[in-house]
Amino acid sequence: MARKSKWDEVDRKKLLKMINDGVSEQEIRGNLAYKKKPMTSVEFAGQLKMAMVESGTIKQEAPAGKQKTKPVIYAVTSKGRLTVSDFAERAGVKPGAKFTLEKPRGKSTAWRLVPVK
Repeated sequence: MARKSKWDEVDRKKLLKMINDGVSEQEIRGNLAYKKKPMTSVEFAGQLKMAMVESGTIKQEAPAGKQKTKPVIYAVTSKGRLTVSDFAERAGVKPGAKFTLEKPRGKSTAWRLVPVK
């Protein structure tokens, strides 16, 4: 369970204003002491980040990451044939290459397409 912060939004606004005015970190940590105990450097960093997020200086968003491409769906015909129109470009094989189909091994359910040598 998260605990409540010792510092509120007003304190964080003061913190950001002092940073912008060029006050040193040690002075800020002393000024924003809680029960006469100076703010630790970890607390300072956390409060500074929260202040910057609240002011809109930085945005706290999830990383964009890679966009998932839509999977290509291949259908099996009523006769049990699978037509993969883009197989050559996806597998990097030349037209006319021959493959055998191996059944799954062990607990696997994946069929293997193995090139014939």
